Amino acid sequence: MGCTLTEPAYEYIQARRTLLDALDALQSHRDSLVLIGAQAVYLHTGSTSLSVPPMTTDADLAVNTDLLADDPEIATLLHAAGFENKQQPGHWVNPAGIALDLMVAPHQSNRASATARAADLGPHSKTVARIGPGLAPALTDNKLQVIEALDPSDSRTHEIRVAGPAALLIAKTMKIGDRLDDASRGDLKRIVDKDALDVLRLLQACSTAELSAGLARHEADTPAHADVVRGLGILRERATKTQHDLPALAERASRGDPTAAPSFVVLVRELLAAVSQREAQA
Repeated sequence: MGCTLTEPAYEYIQARRTLLDALDALQSHRDSLVLIGAQAVYLHTGSTSLSVPPMTTDADLAVNTDLLADDPEIATLLHAAGFENKQQPGHWVNPAGIALDLMVAPHQSNRASATARAADLGPHSKTVARIGPGLAPALTDNKLQVIEALDPSDSRTHEIRVAGPAALLIAKTMKIGDRLDDASRGDLKRIVDKDALDVLRLLQACSTAELSAGLARHEADTPAHADVVRGLGILRERATKTQHDLPALAERASRGDPTAAPSFVVLVRELLAAVSQREAQA
């Protein structure tokens, strides 16, 4: 684990408060929830040696529908806790404007269309959760962890499953890959440099052995394994040279740190070599 954050940004404190508010509301569904996104990343990495401190303004949860109960209805619970859903499926906003995103892996979405946005969760509202590519590994690569508030005056804690670093690496990499594809079609708004910096945080804070072992845990011919293959392909094609997209985005997000892109490339190459060696020995 990385070092502990002592002075998180105000926005990050509020994002953690929002996460705890959501977990309060969804307590009856806790076993089906997995913490993903930046808050999960920072639980594994701490602040690292980067000059840019960890920062996020929202909270992200994956819903494992294999463990999801029909009752109580999720939208009703979130509405009662003050969350509203107005923009898109799975995007919930509290009265302070802080977002909670509920997401479902495509293979659990009960939607056949490749362009579908909303997951079909049976008796739960169609707006409850959004389909999120790259989340399959997080459903099995996770561990229970106690989540605490970042505000010293807030004593709440919740025990929840947190996606493992390898699962987060794949989810973040696939997210970046999808957004770069969108950018190639003219949608430049969706590129978020910070996602690449979060990938670098994982690569720096977690050993190559830990990451390669996490990637290897998923059996062939499963959605999780397919996500791993795709994520590694994106790293291979877009992160093995300093001029490639992901290292360049990470350097930009690091406010021009000249070590960011070279470090990204070296660590990705080491990971890909470790994965290849493990596959050769299997």
